[in-house]
Amino acid sequence: MSDAVPPSLLPGLDEHAYLEWIRRAIDEHAIVAITDAQGVIVFANDQFCRVSGYTREELVGQNHRILKSGVHAPEFFAGLWKTINAGQVWHGTICNRAQDGHPYWVESTIVPLPGPDGRPQYHLALRTDVTRLMEAESSSARLEQAAAEARAHEIHEQLRLFFDHAPIGISWVEWGQDGSRDVYHLNRRFCEIIGLTSAEASDFENIRAATHPDDRAQQDELTAALHRGAGSSFTMEKRYLHRDGRTVWGSLTVAVLRNPVGRVTHQFAMLLDITKRRSAEESLREALRRREELERIVDRSPSVVVLWLAEAEWPVAFVSASIRQFGYVPEDFTSRRLTFKHITHPGDRERVLAEVAAHGVARHREYTQEYRVVCRDGSVRWVDDHTVVRFDANGKVTHHEGLITDITARKEAEDRERERHERDLRLAGEVQHHLRPHVFPDIGEVEIEAFAQPSAHIGGDYYDVLPVTDRRWGFVIADVAGKGAAAALMMAACRATLRLCATGEPSAAAVVRRVNRALHGDMPRGSFIALFYGILDLDTRRLVYVRAGHEPALLLRAGATATELLPAGGLALGFDAGPIFDRTLVEGEVTLQPGDLLALYTDGITEEVNPAGEEFGRDRLAAVLQQQAGNPLAGVTAAVERELRKFAPVATRNDDRTLLLVRPRKPGSA
Repeated sequence: MSDAVPPSLLPGLDEHAYLEWIRRAIDEHAIVAITDAQGVIVFANDQFCRVSGYTREELVGQNHRILKSGVHAPEFFAGLWKTINAGQVWHGTICNRAQDGHPYWVESTIVPLPGPDGRPQYHLALRTDVTRLMEAESSSARLEQAAAEARAHEIHEQLRLFFDHAPIGISWVEWGQDGSRDVYHLNRRFCEIIGLTSAEASDFENIRAATHPDDRAQQDELTAALHRGAGSSFTMEKRYLHRDGRTVWGSLTVAVLRNPVGRVTHQFAMLLDITKRRSAEESLREALRRREELERIVDRSPSVVVLWLAEAEWPVAFVSASIRQFGYVPEDFTSRRLTFKHITHPGDRERVLAEVAAHGVARHREYTQEYRVVCRDGSVRWVDDHTVVRFDANGKVTHHEGLITDITARKEAEDRERERHERDLRLAGEVQHHLRPHVFPDIGEVEIEAFAQPSAHIGGDYYDVLPVTDRRWGFVIADVAGKGAAAALMMAACRATLRLCATGEPSAAAVVRRVNRALHGDMPRGSFIALFYGILDLDTRRLVYVRAGHEPALLLRAGATATELLPAGGLALGFDAGPIFDRTLVEGEVTLQPGDLLALYTDGITEEVNPAGEEFGRDRLAAVLQQQAGNPLAGVTAAVERELRKFAPVATRNDDRTLLLVRPRKPGSA
């Protein structure tokens, strides 16, 4: 008896009967096909013939592609063949096409039978017809999609009803690629508020015409800022000129949506009629101005309420009893023995008078001032004065209503904080001062001199002389955008990174590219560093340099009457993380002869402005260098400083000024 049928399981059943029994069971349940290694059908059972509609004679000898439905991509069958050719069993669902053209789905298991060489010789495919199941799943999916579409339609209808009948005005604009308004919608309430019909409101120019002329510029400016990328919304209160003659106040909120590149694609607006609220607010202000009984309240306030006339000497019509905190009583002022001009500190009086006059000319209805008052005992207190201005029917200023609050403690705290800040800045300036070289290395073949003048205690300019190899030296000058602590921190980071990257690297461009990649991620938004870096080979006097957004260096050849510019250029550090910066950075080369003068400088020198508004410029700097070319470098830097002082003797320096001079020594010079 065969080992395939254990006698203990099927006693009395021979192997032939057992196999016939198994075959009949499979034929009744499954679609069976056997193909050779190339996919040619060599056997098809009755179930296969019934489902496919082909006779056995029509199937045997044909490639299995005769049943291909076109539903599956080529990659599907490529994966199937890869699996069974590797001798592995494949499981999956396949859509075949019957002889009459209708598709049918089968759940398939394909088992390879290896030949003598170990590679698959035949493939046995056992399949189950699952067409009805697949059709049921497809029908269910269609029903779900239809339900989803119905829900979406219902939501759309609800939104449309809300838009049409919302209690506030709503509009939206869809912007085209060229910046034009492709679609413009306003709901019924929006049209009612501004006094236009739906047809009239569909033209944006009619909306603009309905806007009060005094409010158009502000709305245009805010809208333009949105489209430039400044925020995503704004709210303003504006007026509309209704067709019935009324002025309607509205609170308008505008918001935009942008595509991934930042272009505005949709603009939404909501308009709320606030005419009644504005009217009530104005009525309230009028009532408050008329109610002098508020005196009892303000008398108990720590602040002083004062009403003075817009006349010479500022005579006081009313002052609250809280004036006693400064040592005075209300009668001192209401009797006109004193005015507020008298108690204003002499050091502030002229400024305060000028500010009050300026606010009156500008017709400001409210303004705030800070100044000192002299108390009765001679002590001095700082006050914050918030003033509301009264006008008569002709627009003339009649009164000033002041709310005066003692802010001495705050001012003293600010003074202490300012002193502490100044102290910290001085300390930071001293630290930064020590970061710059003051005694240059004794290179022997080269003279070096520099001066640096920060615009404040600390600055963003940087220069350095550093060894690259035994016979190569690096010279750098840099200008960090901005001033103060942030610029100083970036300068220190640039110095440390450059020194780290420069050691042993003979290529100036390679050094600066590494420095840019190291600094880019840590630089504040909008910050950058302009830098010139050159490496001088002492044996050949060959200078290899790069100019990353910096001023071009000046080169004055020995005995020459004109200066040359070193032109190589590139982006400043920080604008790009690497690819563009690396591609645009150009390395230049020049050979320096003994006596040639190389001047590296920041734009704080060339952009210094005199009282007439003229810049010092590169030509003036070159002229000073030409005049001083034969002198010691310390004399050259001193001459540049003198010329800057002569050019702008009283100007406030707004930028750091730095100059670094390098000159190869002539043979025999010490």
